[in-house]
Amino acid sequence: MTQIKSGYIAIVGRANAGKSTLLNSLIQQKISIVSPKPQTTRENILGIWTEDNYQMIFVDTPGALVPKNQLGSIMAKNIENAVVDVDCILLVIDGHEGIKNADLDLVEKYSKNDIPLVIAVTKTDISQPEKLMEQLSKLNAYPKIKEVYAVSARKNRGVEELKQHLKTYLTDEKMYFEADEITDKSERFLVCEIIREKALLLLNQEIPHGIGIELNKMTYNEIKNNWLIDANIITEKASHKGIILGKQGKMIKSIGTSARKAIEKLLGAHVNLQLWVKIKEDWRNSNFILNEIGYSQRD
Repeated sequence: MTQIKSGYIAIVGRANAGKSTLLNSLIQQKISIVSPKPQTTRENILGIWTEDNYQMIFVDTPGALVPKNQLGSIMAKNIENAVVDVDCILLVIDGHEGIKNADLDLVEKYSKNDIPLVIAVTKTDISQPEKLMEQLSKLNAYPKIKEVYAVSARKNRGVEELKQHLKTYLTDEKMYFEADEITDKSERFLVCEIIREKALLLLNQEIPHGIGIELNKMTYNEIKNNWLIDANIITEKASHKGIILGKQGKMIKSIGTSARKAIEKLLGAHVNLQLWVKIKEDWRNSNFILNEIGYSQRD
């Protein structure tokens, strides 16, 4: 009988290092939303890859941060929880930006435990090779690093080699998820994340940190084969409401159109999406609102 191998791999790193893009490439599905804005990922998200006799469960985490509000504290706690009882820690470093002292601090931090530490240096498709090699030499001072892989998740270069290596750290002998499962998150969660992603991509730099998505309704009509989705874009400031709406409602329409197309691809059916803008001052420090829209702290 073929032996089953499975295990959990935590993906950690600084904000915008490319963790979510790498996760999506590793499991060949878009599970984590991606944007150039810092702290795009707020929740730990499982991406599950099952093939033959092994199952790899990747845990995408928020970017390392110093909490400035209750939401930040929840995000920081999510990172701490993700690296407990995993089979391997995959530390992602932005190769284009270069290896910073903050990256080396994370190497030092994750070298202190007995969990295997693997480094993935990302964005090599936009990095200069000679500068990249010089940067990689900084990692030679850390003997607890098991392997260093240079990858381009966007171009899917080096990702398969990394995945094959990570298989060697799987220790469990049972499957935790069914073979067709690719994430632990519900469709409702993924719909909210898609709306937030499109808002992040379209809105001004100062707004994204202060928005959240609240799902009011998500119902399916079997006869018409369509979904009715009604959601709020939550913002902390009245001055931001007008920016999110845009002149004559053009911005929120653009967000809705872009989100609807992505949600239809996710759900495989037509979607009627209605978006509203609600002001909830200082919602990122309200445990009630955070819990209401799905950011409650999990141990």
